Amino acid sequence: MGFRRHNLPYHVIINVKMREFIKISGFILIIIGTAGLLLNEFVWEPSSSRTIILAVVNFVGLVNLAFAHFGMRQSKTD
Repeated sequence: MGFRRHNLPYHVIINVKMREFIKISGFILIIIGTAGLLLNEFVWEPSSSRTIILAVVNFVGLVNLAFAHFGMRQSKTD
Protein backbone atom coordinates (compact mmCIF):
# COMPACT_ATOMS: atom_id res chain seq x y z
CA MET A 1 0.00 0.00 0.00
CA GLY A 2 1.51 3.22 -1.08
CA PHE A 3 0.63 6.81 -0.55
CA ARG A 4 -0.80 8.30 -3.72
CA ARG A 5 0.02 11.94 -4.20
CA HIS A 6 -2.18 14.14 -6.32
CA ASN A 7 -0.29 16.98 -7.95
CA LEU A 8 -2.35 20.11 -8.25
CA PRO A 9 -1.75 22.49 -11.15
CA TYR A 10 0.79 25.20 -10.38
CA HIS A 11 -1.14 28.06 -11.94
CA VAL A 12 -4.51 29.30 -10.80
CA ILE A 13 -6.94 30.13 -13.57
CA ILE A 14 -8.78 33.33 -12.74
CA ASN A 15 -10.70 35.93 -14.70
CA VAL A 16 -9.13 39.14 -15.93
CA LYS A 17 -11.05 41.48 -13.58
CA MET A 18 -9.88 39.64 -10.48
CA ARG A 19 -6.30 39.58 -11.77
CA GLU A 20 -6.35 43.35 -12.36
CA PHE A 21 -7.89 43.96 -8.93
CA ILE A 22 -5.12 41.95 -7.25
CA LYS A 23 -2.45 43.85 -9.21
CA ILE A 24 -3.95 47.25 -8.37
CA SER A 25 -4.39 46.38 -4.70
CA GLY A 26 -0.76 45.20 -4.60
CA PHE A 27 0.46 48.51 -5.98
CA ILE A 28 -1.74 50.46 -3.56
CA LEU A 29 -0.44 48.48 -0.57
CA ILE A 30 3.17 49.04 -1.66
CA ILE A 31 2.55 52.78 -2.08
CA ILE A 32 0.90 53.03 1.35
CA GLY A 33 3.64 50.99 3.02
CA THR A 34 6.49 52.90 1.39
CA ALA A 35 4.98 56.32 2.08
CA GLY A 36 4.29 55.32 5.67
CA LEU A 37 7.83 54.07 6.20
CA LEU A 38 9.26 57.29 4.77
CA LEU A 39 6.96 59.42 6.93
CA ASN A 40 7.86 57.32 9.95
CA GLU A 41 11.54 57.91 9.30
CA PHE A 42 11.56 61.61 8.46
CA VAL A 43 8.38 63.24 9.78
CA TRP A 44 6.98 61.34 12.77
CA GLU A 45 8.70 60.14 15.88
CA PRO A 46 10.22 56.72 15.11
CA SER A 47 8.01 53.89 16.33
CA SER A 48 8.93 50.23 16.09
CA SER A 49 5.33 48.99 16.03
CA ARG A 50 4.41 51.41 13.23
CA THR A 51 7.50 50.32 11.30
CA ILE A 52 6.58 46.64 11.63
CA ILE A 53 2.96 47.26 10.55
CA LEU A 54 4.01 49.27 7.51
CA ALA A 55 6.65 46.71 6.57
CA VAL A 56 3.97 43.99 6.70
CA VAL A 57 1.74 46.14 4.46
CA ASN A 58 4.64 46.40 2.00
CA PHE A 59 5.23 42.65 2.11
CA VAL A 60 1.56 41.84 1.51
CA GLY A 61 1.58 44.18 -1.49
CA LEU A 62 4.65 42.41 -2.90
CA VAL A 63 3.02 39.01 -2.36
CA ASN A 64 -0.09 40.23 -4.22
CA LEU A 65 1.99 41.38 -7.16
CA ALA A 66 4.02 38.19 -7.24
CA PHE A 67 0.86 36.07 -7.11
CA ALA A 68 -0.79 38.10 -9.87
CA HIS A 69 2.29 37.92 -12.07
CA PHE A 70 3.66 34.42 -11.49
CA GLY A 71 0.85 32.43 -9.89
CA MET A 72 -2.02 33.18 -12.25
CA ARG A 73 -2.65 32.52 -15.86
CA GLN A 74 -5.53 33.69 -17.96
CA SER A 75 -8.24 31.21 -18.79
CA LYS A 76 -8.75 30.17 -22.39
CA THR A 77 -12.15 31.88 -22.55
CA ASP A 78 -10.84 35.38 -21.71
